Amino acid sequence: MKIQLLFSTIILIFIGCGKTKPKNEIEIHRKSAKEYSPVSFIRELKKKNELNVSTIESNFSKNWVKSKDLNSLISLVDSKEKCNCYLNPLSSYIPKDSAEVGGFAIEFLKAFKENRKLDLGLYYCPKVNEKEAEELKSWWKEYNKHK
Repeated sequence: MKIQLLFSTIILIFIGCGKTKPKNEIEIHRKSAKEYSPVSFIRELKKKNELNVSTIESNFSKNWVKSKDLNSLISLVDSKEKCNCYLNPLSSYIPKDSAEVGGFAIEFLKAFKENRKLDLGLYYCPKVNEKEAEELKSWWKEYNKHK
């Protein structure tokens, strides 16, 4: 009797393993910041999903934003185009807000300007800050004069 019960349990476990995901289950793909440039990172954030978040591991190197990225990022600082929030896979909170492309461009440029490693925390839903955008555009003009 015990052998039959054990055998039945094992069979049920194997049958249960073959179940498919429900149609309404949301799939989140985890990626690494190392896979992206700042511009491709923003492009990834523009891909809409049901949760309005992009889950990406935040292993940014100190020099992740390169001087070759600056021109593209400066052109985006005023963009109020909606995009997903950034979500660290370690976060237990899913923001209900949205972000703006220009908000990310501003943060990336500030990291370059301040020569610091980018840190977006557990989640980040930046909006365009017009004052910061103007300051960065002025800085960009000065930066180009000294190149």
